[in-house]
Amino acid sequence: MKTICKLDGKVNASWSLLKIDPTEKIDASEIRREDGWIPISTMPAQVHDVLWDQGMLSEEYRVGWCESVRWVSDFDWVYCSEFQADINMRNTAISFSGLDTFADIYLNGTWIGAHEDFYLPQTIDVSGLIRSNNILMIHFHRVCDILNAKEMKPEWTGAVMKCKQIRKPIHDNLFMEDSNESNYQGAVPGFQPVGIYGDVSITQWEDAQIADIAVRTRVNDDYDGIVSIKAAGQSSREDLILEVELKPEKRTDFQPPVINEYILHADKNWEYVLDLHVEKPLLWNPAGYGEQNLYTLRITLKNEETVFDEIIKTVGFKHIVMNSPFAFTVNGKKIRLYGGSMDPLQGYTHCYIKDRTIRMFEMAENAHMNTLRIWGEGIPQADEFYEEADRRGFLIWQEFFFGNGAYPDDEEYTELCRQEAVALVKRLAHHVSILLWCGGNETIMGAEFSNVYPFGKDILLNTFPEVVRKLDPDRFYHPNSPYGGEWANDPREGDYHSYDCVWQYPYQDYPVLMSEHIRTAPPGVRSLRRIIPDFENSYQREDFLSTYENPDIWPRKWQCRTHLSANGQWKSAPYWEYYEPVTMEDALYNFGQAYAQEIRRYGEQIRRGSKEPKAKVRSQGYFACKLLDTWPKLYCSSIDFFQEGYFPYYALEKLFRPVLLSFQKEESIRLWLVNDSAEAIRGRVRVGVYLMDEERFLFENETEAQIEQGDADIVFDLGQYHFFTKASILFAEFIPESGDRISCVDFVDIERHLRFKEAAIQAEIKGNDLEISADHFVRCVELTGNHNGDEFGWLFGDNYFDMMPGRVYRVPVRGRHESGEITIKGHYLKDSVKVSFHRKRE
Repeated sequence: MKTICKLDGKVNASWSLLKIDPTEKIDASEIRREDGWIPISTMPAQVHDVLWDQGMLSEEYRVGWCESVRWVSDFDWVYCSEFQADINMRNTAISFSGLDTFADIYLNGTWIGAHEDFYLPQTIDVSGLIRSNNILMIHFHRVCDILNAKEMKPEWTGAVMKCKQIRKPIHDNLFMEDSNESNYQGAVPGFQPVGIYGDVSITQWEDAQIADIAVRTRVNDDYDGIVSIKAAGQSSREDLILEVELKPEKRTDFQPPVINEYILHADKNWEYVLDLHVEKPLLWNPAGYGEQNLYTLRITLKNEETVFDEIIKTVGFKHIVMNSPFAFTVNGKKIRLYGGSMDPLQGYTHCYIKDRTIRMFEMAENAHMNTLRIWGEGIPQADEFYEEADRRGFLIWQEFFFGNGAYPDDEEYTELCRQEAVALVKRLAHHVSILLWCGGNETIMGAEFSNVYPFGKDILLNTFPEVVRKLDPDRFYHPNSPYGGEWANDPREGDYHSYDCVWQYPYQDYPVLMSEHIRTAPPGVRSLRRIIPDFENSYQREDFLSTYENPDIWPRKWQCRTHLSANGQWKSAPYWEYYEPVTMEDALYNFGQAYAQEIRRYGEQIRRGSKEPKAKVRSQGYFACKLLDTWPKLYCSSIDFFQEGYFPYYALEKLFRPVLLSFQKEESIRLWLVNDSAEAIRGRVRVGVYLMDEERFLFENETEAQIEQGDADIVFDLGQYHFFTKASILFAEFIPESGDRISCVDFVDIERHLRFKEAAIQAEIKGNDLEISADHFVRCVELTGNHNGDEFGWLFGDNYFDMMPGRVYRVPVRGRHESGEITIKGHYLKDSVKVSFHRKRE
């Protein structure tokens, strides 16, 4: 039977690394004898990972201060692996799932191939070269040498960034000469990873193998399932059988396995296409809409006596319809897309880090998200990422790897992009979590912003969609994000990126889909202390006061960790609606709360939609931008680099709750009830105006409400109250016939016009929840945790929330800590309350 062995550096192979001066080629036989080889403890690992693991780099580069590691990019680097193989096997290949980026590859002293594309996996047949004991060498070249050798076409000048001539993430090319230097991701002055970021594997087989496989599933309108399989391989035999088994992962007593056998009349190179029909399969549902039923698909190549090869994939079935742009119905339920635009999970390496991935998914679940957008300026995610999305019910908006602005458009470049798309679609199409394919991020819009021709657009409009039509024809393809209408970022017809803080767009109130909503704010204090050197002396009060002479609103010592060339300082939310800051904590509260306020304002607006005669519309979803930080920085993320949630993250948690109460404050004040849950809802709504200074309701009403699944409607108009003081609290709660109460607190006036009383907070732990109440209204309750000095890794079901007097608020305590002390503090309160927490296990 075929064997696949990962050269992971633990049992079956040893790895080492050597720094050399830049050279066009190496003598692989001679270089092994040189001194200076650095041992590698585990693979995959990029060069910086190896050096850091061996204590040769300081910690500062992993939090984005990268000046001290720039020297790494001045050299070439050689990886060496010594491994054993079975010389009795007739066929051997070496596969590389992630090489970054330009490399020559040698086996036992012989050059066997070159690599030139970060996004493209590579397999090399080495059957005639394999020995019992083997030496594999991979010589990585300096990226700047490759880039400097590229010639720009005259027509590209001023339109195409030079670093886009190579197929490597554009934000990795940060400090090369004439490369449009940028620290957009947050590394200072820039960071250029190099080396092996994906598995290296040895595959050996004897008589027959499955060399290539493409799998996709679909559900027809009768809710029967089809698994489409296209398999290809090599064989020295003719008596082959392809056996396909489909088995539910759960509830096997409900639905038995489906097993079919297909006779292959194979020759040296064979190919077989089949459809496996499944009657009424168990369906996979997006998070919040039902179970995530999955199936194990086993494809076996055999004859009557021997199994030659076997491939196992996890698949699922969903019935999906898009009735109008981005208006999806999944398994008969209206699904609006709520989530975020994802940058790479970390910048210091492109290797997959499981712990960071799991934490990100847990935070997305905690915030009721159902969709993650894989950003076209990022990197390919590992298979494990999509397996996690399948299990947890996340829809994946998957982009091909194009970024802001024009791209080269010659034949060679286009062919590389086509090969990348083929490899990505084949690898991912079987994942039920994939929602759609997209041609990249802001490619055409960026060219429009710069008033240049969008070179490369034919790749987005022709090359990529042709790949999708051939390999995954039942999934949707979107040419770019944003795209649609009279211009790329036209909110009326396509998806929309909210640059309304910098650019004025017509029709932006109710876009078809908000695929990026951006504002900026620094992260929390505990994260800033890890980002900014000499943090306690890095600011003064006047640093946070904007003036005509100095319009910047963040301390100058912090500004190298934001993205000023992207107008980061202009994208802040209305911090001027809060009190002038006296302390640094006051300033961070203003920026963070303003960011949260803007998420709420715009997010609730597009969730409600409009019922005005000329604008009866609801947007089809909302993505935060950016969901997370790749490097520590002060810009626009909702989850910072240390995977901590601050004001914007918990604003999203509130915004994305499936059932939402929301006050629309326009010509009147109207209360909306929004139902993006899986079922229709029915119950009672209480609404009132609460006077803070008198601690009583001025008005209070109760009414019945019923909202169908996927709909929203006005349930009460406060215009019947005629008028009331603006120094009031708007309060509403929905009491459903079944389920938990849902409440809403809002203000009429801006915060700096309001006064908040001192209040006494009561708190206790009930199970794994925190129960909190207060005798007066409390503005912005902040929860923080501490486990033996560790303030990171806590996660709460809610945070930065307002509390009405006399009501009990129950907040789940999540995250990685089993115990610790939780502090509860209202922003305007003098004192805090502490409780001891010990997690209860079932």
